[in-house]
Amino acid sequence: MRRGLAIALAAIGVAVALPAAAQARILQAEDVLPPGQSGYVSLAGTASGTGSPHLTDQTSLFTTFGMKSAMFDQAGAESSPRAGVRIVRDRYGVPSITAGSDYDAWWGVGYAVAEDRLFQLELFKRAASGRLAEILGPDYLDDDLIARRDYYTTPEIQAMGRRMPANLYHRVEAYRDGINAYISKVRSNPSLLPGEFAALGVQLADWTAEDSLRVGVLLARTIPSGDGLELDNAHALQSIGAKAFSKLLPLRTPGRVSTVPRKEGLFPSQPGRTRKQERSSYARSQRFVKRLPLPPHVTASAASVRRPLIPTGGSYMWAIRAPHHRAYLFNGPQLGFSIPELFVEFEVHSPTQRVRGVSAAGVPIVGIGHNANIAWGFTSGLSDEDDLYAERLTGSESYRFKGKTRQMACRNETFQYRTPPTGLPDTIGQLLGGQTGPPAGSRTERVCRTIHGPVQARAGDRAFARRYAIWGRELETIVGLSALDDAKTVRGVDSAMRKVTWNENVIAADSRGNIGYWHPGLHPLRPRNYDERLPYPGTGEAEWRGLLNRKKTPHSINPPQGYLFNWNNMPSLGWTNGDNPARERASGRFHRSAWLARLVRAVKRKPSYARHRRIDRLKGTIAQQRPLFSARLKQARRHSHGRARAVLAELVRWNGNYDDADGANRVAPGVAIWEEFKTQAEQVAFRAFRPGAGLLSDGASSSHQFDITNGEAYGLRTLSLKGLALAATRADALLTKRFGTPALGAWREQRRQYEVSAMGAASAAPLPFFDRGTWEQSVALGP
Repeated sequence: MRRGLAIALAAIGVAVALPAAAQARILQAEDVLPPGQSGYVSLAGTASGTGSPHLTDQTSLFTTFGMKSAMFDQAGAESSPRAGVRIVRDRYGVPSITAGSDYDAWWGVGYAVAEDRLFQLELFKRAASGRLAEILGPDYLDDDLIARRDYYTTPEIQAMGRRMPANLYHRVEAYRDGINAYISKVRSNPSLLPGEFAALGVQLADWTAEDSLRVGVLLARTIPSGDGLELDNAHALQSIGAKAFSKLLPLRTPGRVSTVPRKEGLFPSQPGRTRKQERSSYARSQRFVKRLPLPPHVTASAASVRRPLIPTGGSYMWAIRAPHHRAYLFNGPQLGFSIPELFVEFEVHSPTQRVRGVSAAGVPIVGIGHNANIAWGFTSGLSDEDDLYAERLTGSESYRFKGKTRQMACRNETFQYRTPPTGLPDTIGQLLGGQTGPPAGSRTERVCRTIHGPVQARAGDRAFARRYAIWGRELETIVGLSALDDAKTVRGVDSAMRKVTWNENVIAADSRGNIGYWHPGLHPLRPRNYDERLPYPGTGEAEWRGLLNRKKTPHSINPPQGYLFNWNNMPSLGWTNGDNPARERASGRFHRSAWLARLVRAVKRKPSYARHRRIDRLKGTIAQQRPLFSARLKQARRHSHGRARAVLAELVRWNGNYDDADGANRVAPGVAIWEEFKTQAEQVAFRAFRPGAGLLSDGASSSHQFDITNGEAYGLRTLSLKGLALAATRADALLTKRFGTPALGAWREQRRQYEVSAMGAASAAPLPFFDRGTWEQSVALGP
């Protein structure tokens, strides 16, 4: 094993060091950010729609699978808000900032972002500090509580800032100063004030360095991965029993799809742990959870479900090596569609940087993009980076740990909220149409921490505290991302990824034709005596053994297959599901990434930039599991009769496309049949389980409306041909009732639309659903 690893590392070193045959460069770069770059709506615009011309001007590009140029130095309108700072906005309003110093360049970025997203900055600041309910009403109180309970106090965030490298904190200050320069301009010219401030009665306040740090922490904690689902798992275990639990939520799903090829290494998430230890730890956890009092099962807050400000979804990316030292990279972060988007696009030119891409408003970094030598993309890592500890209480604010009584660190937090309009709306845009008044009430909550972390729930004599691997280290990711922005080769990306602390998947390509993948971050080495899917006892017998060596996190550079892909699938075959914070990871061979892998593999056989770009259309308009299930569908059809056979035959005829529509904007019958068939396959398979199994499935994400759930995947994996025929029979009965006819050809539903939320007063045009990115980037690199 060690000899093989040494050979692989030597090969990587040779490949990365290959000299370019000619001057290496970005050959082609395109991107699209629907609906548009700007979020500015004037005071008059809250009623009339007046705002920036760049609110929705990229929508038609997106819906036709077009892109705009993302090459450096696009022509456009020029301005100079400060001596030594030049801003050129291209035809789509994307700013390119050029300055003679690093400070001036990031000052210009802050100024330009404030021009485009001043109200969004206000929202992000409040989301990160737990002050949304003050302007949006009591439905956001739970979200505010989470922000203050599970994140940091002002002194803590300031201390984290002081630990940042001086040059990067200097950028935070420059960005702050640029935002405040624009705020000063707005104060002197109120016609520039975004309409949302007046409509909601929000006072325009200066931006602070702490605001940027808080937004950075919120993004690092929420987008790559979320909190665990140990309580859901414990409820399910108590309901359905140990055997059923292991079937529905195994540590390793059969046939799972990994990004790192098997030949490149297994990269275990818990190195040294044996299968025997896993079995005994599961038995011990069963006994522990059986006696454990659990709080009632709860769902996410209404606000976060209906209109999240920092959304999550899923993301995809791939890279392909091509002849003549060329490489292609595509990335589509899927964070839901809103107006304006989470991302804002810009380009920076300074004595030390030349980089273009996107970031969230409020953070002085290019998150995803390209410089003159490399391009890179992200997808949410979704690994299990935190654990829930059941603390044994000895009082309301004391608990036992390693034989001693300890006091929790507790404080009171007071939350102000305003009265919402009658009939709480679904978007902030609708909220602006209601009548709101000043803050109308307050609520005080006691928030506590144990040695493991913030207390998130209580039941009986237990308090449930969450331990985060990234706790207090979120801002270290800025160091790694800054190094990524400046990297010149895939080797440089590899070095940068050892500095980040969040868990985004990263794929990069350089202009020498090299490609690489990383699953970085801080990953706990868990106790070997308890099961990672369930809560741990907090008494000291189930403590972490440290963190996984970052050199041993999953990665691959220039694999012999010549391509890499990721659509939030497992990073490597040695990685476990953990407590499955994203149930989709348990779907095995039916994970959506298997469809992407098939498409990328086909293009690799005959690579070209045009064929690489076309992957996006096939990936974004096909129900991913339908082509993956073709062989089994044909078997089920041959072994069925009557109406079940007719339904299965219709599914076999359908190619999985949900985009092609008739003159009445109705799609093929296969769309409705496939969705109902998957649901019934889950229900038929779940007949063997007691109620509670649904906790181990999930609902379809708004980013993946035709994707498969864990329960549906279990049904397709395990049902016999007879069981599949029964699912088809059930689907037939339900669809006949729904459409009012047994004629399969009449089962045509309307072409689905994307639900576009609003982070302000602007309204978006209807957007047809595609399983595609919030922002998309396509780059060709080489000599």
